[in-house]
Amino acid sequence: MSLVIFDDALAHLLRLCRTINAPSGSAMLVGVGGSGKSSLTRLSASICRHFMFQIALTKSYNLMSFFEDIKTLYERAGP
Repeated sequence: MSLVIFDDALAHLLRLCRTINAPSGSAMLVGVGGSGKSSLTRLSASICRHFMFQIALTKSYNLMSFFEDIKTLYERAGP
């Protein structure tokens, strides 16, 4: 598959890969919607062979839904 990537996006991709590969590495991405944060994060997680989890907020999302998401993450992290 051919991929076209801009210089700025490549710089962000490299920064994300370096950050998530660091011991206990994590990142919180803040910015304008539609700027490619999620796409670059998914691509960097795929490159680094990491698991990415994103909470899907809905109108019915509540505290119990949050606990279920945390439970899923704990199950994924533990053997």
